Amino acid sequence: MSGQAIPRHVVAWIVVSATILTLLLAACGATPQATEKLVTQVVKETVIVEGTPQVVEKVVTQVVEVERIVTASPSEVEGEGPRGQIVVAQVADPNTLDPKYLKGRETQNALRLIYDSLYHRDDDMQIVPWLATSYENPDELTWRFHLREGVKFHNGNDFNADDVRFTIERLLEEDSVWSERNIIDRVEVQDEYTVDIITQKPYAAFMTRIVLLHMTDEEYVTEVGADGMASQPMGTGTFEFVEWIKDEQLVFEANPDYWGGSPKLQTVIFRPIPETATRIAALEAGDADIMTDVPPDYVAQAHENVQIVSIPGTRAFFIGMNVTMEPFDDVRVRQALNYAVDLEAIIDSIFNGLARKLDSPLLPEAFGYVATPVYNYDPDHARALLAEAGYPDGFEMELDTSPPLKELGEALAGQLSEVGIAVKVNVMETAAMYAKYEPGFSQAYLSSWGNSECDADGILSKQFYSKRYGCNTLATDGETGYGDAALGCFYTGYGNAQVDEAVEAGAMTVDPEKRKAHYYTALTTIVQETPWVFLHNPEEIYAHSTRLQGWVPRPDALIILDKASVSD
Repeated sequence: MSGQAIPRHVVAWIVVSATILTLLLAACGATPQATEKLVTQVVKETVIVEGTPQVVEKVVTQVVEVERIVTASPSEVEGEGPRGQIVVAQVADPNTLDPKYLKGRETQNALRLIYDSLYHRDDDMQIVPWLATSYENPDELTWRFHLREGVKFHNGNDFNADDVRFTIERLLEEDSVWSERNIIDRVEVQDEYTVDIITQKPYAAFMTRIVLLHMTDEEYVTEVGADGMASQPMGTGTFEFVEWIKDEQLVFEANPDYWGGSPKLQTVIFRPIPETATRIAALEAGDADIMTDVPPDYVAQAHENVQIVSIPGTRAFFIGMNVTMEPFDDVRVRQALNYAVDLEAIIDSIFNGLARKLDSPLLPEAFGYVATPVYNYDPDHARALLAEAGYPDGFEMELDTSPPLKELGEALAGQLSEVGIAVKVNVMETAAMYAKYEPGFSQAYLSSWGNSECDADGILSKQFYSKRYGCNTLATDGETGYGDAALGCFYTGYGNAQVDEAVEAGAMTVDPEKRKAHYYTALTTIVQETPWVFLHNPEEIYAHSTRLQGWVPRPDALIILDKASVSD
């Protein structure tokens, strides 16, 4: 836009969007350090002494070059290459290794080693440049990214703007699990290292989505197809894929040519171990170095060679109630369950106080949060609501959950029994549970949802918006998404036109206060109609071997190993 006047509305958009990004960052891996050195030379110049005809030679210093110096990471120092191996014990195996079909934190942890995004969240949850070095908004719909040069995929191919275009267009396809098809209109390549992503409408929370999109190599994906991407993934990330033996182990080796500097670890292995006791045993025996989903009662009794670390998380735990199935098609029954749960007792007894009660789907730190303290423990009111709904003696129900939540599920069942609700807790492997509740086959399920975006849009558009991920729960022609395992977005079956309108307006509005007003409308409606029993937000607790150095947990629960090393 050099030499041209920028229209006033464009200036306003740039200023407002920058303000919004600042607010998002406040609500919620550094790149290699570069310095510039001036290279000079001493020369003689012939000059005329002012006010005289005298000609003399004068010694001057001239800048002849600006030398850019990139400081090596510690692993690049001579004699320090990648070494050692660690094992990460997770609850479940990834559902895929293709970013197009990514579901769940276990999958995200694995893919984050292989792939990079344009922007990234650092350990403090700040959004920082990554494969892109900067961006700007030429207009209210366009997000122009300037890409980092010199980045290579693991196969040696150069990363460029065509790969960004290809990656995003692939994520917009109908069989993708990503909801960006409701946000992004098209991608236009400006030059080899400049790319425009154009949204359908103004979208204030766009940068919170960009950090989640893993960049892929157009040439490689075209060559190997979806099956190849699922079994032999290849990106630009810190580690390279070696092998995946399903339900046994997933192995990565260091990428010595990583653009940000080689990692310190040579080998990383992910092992799926659903049973909590088995994960603990593996850690204490030295067969694992990082354990996820640590039960709070283990904190005080950890083995001497085990270190416990925790951090406030971004996950909201809940009971999802299928509003299309009896008895949860009656809002009074759903409200009764919220009144029947004594969250303070559960937080004290099961989480040893390492959690906090939620009054809605949003964490207080998320942009758009407003307090909605509707439900408190009141079993008498719960019984009255059940009687009003036609269940004076209660009813029987089934609650699906995964192994790490078995104890919580049983505690909730005990409390619900006090108001006459007989709960059968059905503990399933994580993948089987997803396969049941995502298409809408669960009557009720105990689960969690992470909102690492730290924005209301990050959870409302994915759990309560009727057109989430390609479903349409308000459709009358049978295309709701119920029973569609490929879409996997029916969940509770909840949908509300007023909520949809507010969620859409909140996403499109750039004024922060107006956004908050829209989300207030959405949240108050959701809390009143309550397709969830709103539970708690826990500390993320991990255990790791004392030989592991340089690794810290993150609020978004991603296991980032760029700086990790082992001491032996």
